[in-house]
Amino acid sequence: MRLPPPDNFAEGQRYIFGILASAAGMFCGVASVSMVALLMWGGWSPAEEHGIVTIFGWCLGGFIAAMIIVIVGLLAGGPAGRFKVVASKDGATIEADGQ
Repeated sequence: MRLPPPDNFAEGQRYIFGILASAAGMFCGVASVSMVALLMWGGWSPAEEHGIVTIFGWCLGGFIAAMIIVIVGLLAGGPAGRFKVVASKDGATIEADGQ
């Protein structure tokens, strides 16, 4: 199955944004699962355990934050966006699509 080519530049940019954001979210999800697996079955020595858990904990928190940012980004400006966010010199506005 192939998608039709974009009709204009903006559609092409939305398509690229959707692919990149989706790939980033999938990468963060896979990285989070692999980090949890490494923590559970890594065979760390008791001397290394505290440092490894601290490092992995902060990295896992970063991956989870990145996934949340991707989801919010897709909602706000993605191809299936439900919100319209506009920032200008006068301020920022948010509009919800109520269809």
